[in-house]
Amino acid sequence: MIKKSEEERPSPDALLKEISREERSLGRLKIFLGYAPGVGKTYAMLKEAHVLKGRGEDVVVGLVETHNRPETDALLEGLELLPRRRVLYKTITLTELDLDGILARKPQAVLVDELAHTNAPGSRHAKRYQDVEELLHNGIDVYTTVNVQHFESLNDTVEQVTGIRVQETIPDTILDNANEVQIIDIPLEELLERLREGKVYIPEQAQKAMQNFFQRGNLVALREITLFRAARKMDSELLSYMKAKAVSKIWPASERVLACIGPNPYAKQLIRTAYQMATESKAELLVATVTLPGLREMSAKQKLHLTEALNLAAELGAKVSSLSGASIADEIVRFARQNNITRLVLGKPLGYHPLKFWRRSPVSEILKMRTGFSLYLVTPLSEEEGPGKPTLRTPSRTDLKKYLVSSSMVAAVTLLNLVLQRHISPKSLDVLYLIAVLGSGLAFGTAQSVYTAVLSVLVYDFFFTEPRFSFNMHRVEDIINILVFFAIAIAVGQLIKINKRQYAALKFRLERSKLIEEVGKELLSLPAAEQFLSGVLPGASRQDYAYQLIRVDLLDEIAQIMVRQLAQIFAEPTFVLFPSADGELRIWARSQPESRLTNEEHGAARWVFENGEPAGSGTQTLYGIKTYFAPVKKEKTALGVVGIKMDVRDMMPEQRQLLGALTNLASLSVARLG
Repeated sequence: MIKKSEEERPSPDALLKEISREERSLGRLKIFLGYAPGVGKTYAMLKEAHVLKGRGEDVVVGLVETHNRPETDALLEGLELLPRRRVLYKTITLTELDLDGILARKPQAVLVDELAHTNAPGSRHAKRYQDVEELLHNGIDVYTTVNVQHFESLNDTVEQVTGIRVQETIPDTILDNANEVQIIDIPLEELLERLREGKVYIPEQAQKAMQNFFQRGNLVALREITLFRAARKMDSELLSYMKAKAVSKIWPASERVLACIGPNPYAKQLIRTAYQMATESKAELLVATVTLPGLREMSAKQKLHLTEALNLAAELGAKVSSLSGASIADEIVRFARQNNITRLVLGKPLGYHPLKFWRRSPVSEILKMRTGFSLYLVTPLSEEEGPGKPTLRTPSRTDLKKYLVSSSMVAAVTLLNLVLQRHISPKSLDVLYLIAVLGSGLAFGTAQSVYTAVLSVLVYDFFFTEPRFSFNMHRVEDIINILVFFAIAIAVGQLIKINKRQYAALKFRLERSKLIEEVGKELLSLPAAEQFLSGVLPGASRQDYAYQLIRVDLLDEIAQIMVRQLAQIFAEPTFVLFPSADGELRIWARSQPESRLTNEEHGAARWVFENGEPAGSGTQTLYGIKTYFAPVKKEKTALGVVGIKMDVRDMMPEQRQLLGALTNLASLSVARLG
């Protein structure tokens, strides 16, 4: 069972997040979220401002767009309106938020309408949400409005629903980090009536809008997306709070499905079943695999099954986690409680296995625990392979060599004992055989240490117990000594195995952390092209030759960093491809100078860049290509491509995780270049 102290220990990361949410050195952000123009976001924000003013708070209007709606204009009365900043652009004068004026005024709270707005050229920040971030960092509370279609991750979804590509987008982190989100929701009929009455757009624009964006189907879909996105925000906050407060019970506020898989051919079936369950209930899907020290290493076939299953989970959009611990059942339950899982999907045990006599299956252990989630058991469709039908493995030459070396160790200890028996009682010589057992275990693993223990017992019995030169034992103490020795040898071998695995796991984690830290420092320390250019040539624009030159130089630096880190993860040739100034995808860096990509491989890389999905060797797309290509993307937009000359099914889960971390860090750096 899981120790109570472990369950009740708060998560340090979640605790820090909760503390930072309560930290008053930063301003608080409240977002009034709507599903379409005209639902009343600005009206609700102004009413909130009057409530704040009634409480005695210093609240000002930084920028509010009323669109000449009388009821909204009326709410501006009694509030302090700060003057806007005027910007001359070509032949027209634009008005923008006066960021410096607000910082100088230093109010407690400021109203800033239309968060997704793009600022006029020459402004300090390209986007209004960046102005808001600066206000928050200066301790000023911000109240703002935005529609759901402006969030970056929903851009493609909104285009599929409405047929319109929203150009002004903001990062999802703005919503995720907001202190409060208020949904402004009105019935569809009321919104359409407001549109017909000219309260949203002038009559000519309203009629055109009703034929395009404001169609009933579009509004229904956008309304559902808004409610779902806000629910995810609330669910994330609930999970963070539970971790920070060490809440061990499961609060079923929203559905979360967890599929636990092992290295067997049923893993993909388990993931598909869990995916269907999550889709039907609109739940988040998580996939976890648990590894623990044991007597046997994973075979190549088992590694293939596990890798294919994890590939499928990633393609279906699941969050994948690799767990390790002394008990599969305890690790699953601990992870489920930490992530507020409501449904757990496991494979039903098949057939009979000798170890079941000594150790219950994880399913039976979980059934006896008090858990707050529902447990679903999936029966495999076939019995091709699995726990009930262990496969036999033919020893290789390497294995035979290991056994030969172990036998030589026993022979060397036996020769030593034959010399020592003249001076030491034979009853004490059995301990020396532990040298061979330990050496074999350290060098080759548990299987060889068990073999060495058995061989040592037989040799000791034959040469040093009465009657000698036979396998008969008449004295009870000899039998007890041999049994104790055998038990000690097995235990020692198992401990060596466990320690070696734990050391290997710890070493890998340290190396992974070091690699991610190094690449993070290298990539994120690179300046944005605009930032670098502003220090060299103030006033230069994105179209200038200097800007393009600096961008190319920074992009080349990112590619070189990526290839250098990829070479530490994969022994095979790797490539990093980015689009050039003319839009053509080309190789910017490669791990091996002599390695090349064929025309077909270039075509596959182009497909990955255009579609933002992996392809190539080991995938279901362009699988005839001998190189695996993965996109470097931000949200749904591909910024570049990474190519590795290997089958993705041969990648270990750890390599996949490192590749994902590297591409994510690279995408942040590339996105900053503009």
